[in-house]
Amino acid sequence: MVNQVKLSQIVERFDLKNLTPDVDYTKTGVSVPDVNRPALQLTGFFEHFASERVQIIGYVEYTYLENIEEEKIYDMLLSYEIPCIVYCRGLKPEPMLLEKANKANIPVFSTGVNTSTFTAEIIRWLNVELAPCISIHGVLVDVYGV
Repeated sequence: MVNQVKLSQIVERFDLKNLTPDVDYTKTGVSVPDVNRPALQLTGFFEHFASERVQIIGYVEYTYLENIEEEKIYDMLLSYEIPCIVYCRGLKPEPMLLEKANKANIPVFSTGVNTSTFTAEIIRWLNVELAPCISIHGVLVDVYGV
């Protein structure tokens, strides 16, 4: 069985604001202790897209989206089964993205935390939560000669 963290745990732990309340994220899980900033995907390059990761939109991605025709990019991004999209720095996604995310059943969240801080914190937390863990019962155990 693959170790997973429920998306609801992430939302609670990082106090994320849900921008897509009609999407049920309680059954969604994250099994990769890393994130993705989809800058290359927003330019149309999806060859090595880490779609299983939490997708983070920071200021750079946000300002890029302001200067392009977003509809095709949103369709391509949301065609993958990504766990969620998180907008950092209190940035507000385009209403079109929220509409398309609702249709694709992909939750979109927002946080006021700056992108670098949020990225570092969520990676650190996911690494702890998703660390392999085994339990062994023993009366006498020899661990490296001790």
